[in-house]
Amino acid sequence: MGPGLGMHRSGARAGGWTALAVVVALLLPVAGRAEWIVDNDSPASIFLKRTYVFASPNRIHRLGDPRSPAHLFFEAQLAPHFFLPQFHHGGFREPGGEFFFTAVLTPAIQIRLLDTASRPVIPPSYLPQLTLQVAHLRLLPGSAREGSPLRGLALAANLVAGHHSNGEDGCFFANQTGTDPDCVPAEGSLPLNEVTGSFSTNFLRGELYVLLAFDVEQDLDSAWLVGGGSFLELNSSLGIGGLTSEERRVYGDGFWGFSVQARRIWHRHRFLFEGTLSRPFGEEPHRRTTLSAELSALPWWGAGFGLFTRYVHGQDSYNILFLERLSQWQFGVVFELPPGARLREEAKTSGPKRRLPGFR
Repeated sequence: MGPGLGMHRSGARAGGWTALAVVVALLLPVAGRAEWIVDNDSPASIFLKRTYVFASPNRIHRLGDPRSPAHLFFEAQLAPHFFLPQFHHGGFREPGGEFFFTAVLTPAIQIRLLDTASRPVIPPSYLPQLTLQVAHLRLLPGSAREGSPLRGLALAANLVAGHHSNGEDGCFFANQTGTDPDCVPAEGSLPLNEVTGSFSTNFLRGELYVLLAFDVEQDLDSAWLVGGGSFLELNSSLGIGGLTSEERRVYGDGFWGFSVQARRIWHRHRFLFEGTLSRPFGEEPHRRTTLSAELSALPWWGAGFGLFTRYVHGQDSYNILFLERLSQWQFGVVFELPPGARLREEAKTSGPKRRLPGFR
């Protein structure tokens, strides 16, 4: 690796963590000036992973599988969230807005079922993670005037510590024999063993989000929301299941990326467009950028469930298949947690129909 490339990677990592530290520093000072309240019953949930179950007309390629490429029967990207007690202070209608500090356990898993004989499940992606979130909600100046449209702002910084593995014990490279870590030859070479090869890494991820709400009706049943986010993810060899040196060489040091989104709340029905760009760094051979675009519709009577379509072009996200190129349409069901009953009750105290946009 040349010195210029190394300095570029170090600068990207340093810049990403510096930006995260700045946002956290802006969000936290209020902690020393106001009383924090513990909420055990109905925490607010914002800027967290969604759950997806979908089918696709496109085929899945696995090197070393005689049935490959095979049609996808269905895939599930499950992300249940378990909230530890949430701390908050202030109110989103107060001049200083409302602040949250949240810790969330997410034992996420990704399951892919191929449409072949007996419809086998290929080794799942295990993605448990702990998210620490600092978030802020507020109305913007001028929004409290009677009869005027409301405008609001949501900011959040997430620090995520997680694990990604596939539970297999085969050798990482296809030219090796034995089981991990006793593989022969010790120094393997591409291609990867995409059928039974062991894959495992720990990671630390920083995320920043902003969402602006405008043209919000006084009863809060309809609104426009625009915003986006950015992230920096670093792979780690520390701990049980950490990234090995041979995996790091091919998988890379981490990922960076950003997203943009637009939401339309119409009589409490939610419509979402989101575009995402993600790119690895520190890998050899180099991989291209991954792009995705998603449209989803979540009716208010669906209690968080809705329908979505998404197109993904770039890297396959399914553990050891990361070198496979993916151009895939996805159609299915999406679930996004509502922000919490307490916020809805707080909104009702301001009037007979006061509800946050998109919250039932």
